[in-house]
Amino acid sequence: MKSNFDKCALFGGCILLAASSVLASPLQRSDVAADPAWLIHVDFDNLRSTALGQFALAEMEKPEVQAKFAVFQSLFSFDPRKQLHGVTLYSTGKVPTDGVLLLYADFDSSKLETLAQSAKDHQSTKHNQYVIHSWIDDKRHDRDGSKARTYGAIYGTRLVILAQEESRVTTALDVLDRTAPNLSTSASFADLDYGKGGSFFQAAARKLDVPGSEPHAAMLRLSKFARLQVAEKQHQLTATLNLDANDEETAKQMVSVGRGLISLMKLQKENPEAVKFADALVLRQDGTGLVGSISLPADEIVGFLKAKASKHEQKEEK
Repeated sequence: MKSNFDKCALFGGCILLAASSVLASPLQRSDVAADPAWLIHVDFDNLRSTALGQFALAEMEKPEVQAKFAVFQSLFSFDPRKQLHGVTLYSTGKVPTDGVLLLYADFDSSKLETLAQSAKDHQSTKHNQYVIHSWIDDKRHDRDGSKARTYGAIYGTRLVILAQEESRVTTALDVLDRTAPNLSTSASFADLDYGKGGSFFQAAARKLDVPGSEPHAAMLRLSKFARLQVAEKQHQLTATLNLDANDEETAKQMVSVGRGLISLMKLQKENPEAVKFADALVLRQDGTGLVGSISLPADEIVGFLKAKASKHEQKEEK
């Protein structure tokens, strides 16, 4: 490994691998701060048994991927394909640095402590009985141009907390200790799936300040709450998007804009996948909200991903 940054990739590496791993747990309301601005959760335990999860596992068996995992495992004594159980990302603020990442995993806490201590410009502080580690992240910069710090702490035996601000880590620890309000005592995000509906991906956000003048951006700005859930049931991959507006007239406008976007997608004859996706999309108004849903055979989605992966490999070989 070429730098101290590689040594402290404990957290950064886990974040990157979380997107491609296939093991996790349901969203834990009591682990999330009350009234977040937004949150994202991936339940890889659920994903593992799906066609999509099996495809991801097969991709990880390829020699080039195995080589990367071998390096990662030799450094961290940790296999995210088997030992990473859950990823929750949330924020109670409006800027990216307000985010908090919770990684649920089976790890060697002493090993992680040692790696954090060997990171560039390592520092540590105490919060109650916990140690908060921080280090310089060469790949990020603060607004003033200086190199940014990453903050992390280990909670219990299977949870790592990461943030870009120390105060966010301390608040997250208080939430986990039940000395600060959490989502289980709040009415916010009540409609999310907490392990009963089979969703492996969930995202929700209050008032979306989406930049841009495109129709889809305008539609999202009209909504006061958005929720997306993805699941695989009976070999069908299903996704449901809910957008809540202030009144029925606004919801009607959102549905109209959404159907216009679907019509545009159907005109892309040179992109049969987009047309197929558009044909499967269903939009409807539900009182003061828009409900968008899609259901496609999981095998078709996997076939599409395999074709994309094959094209990428062919480009890499040239």
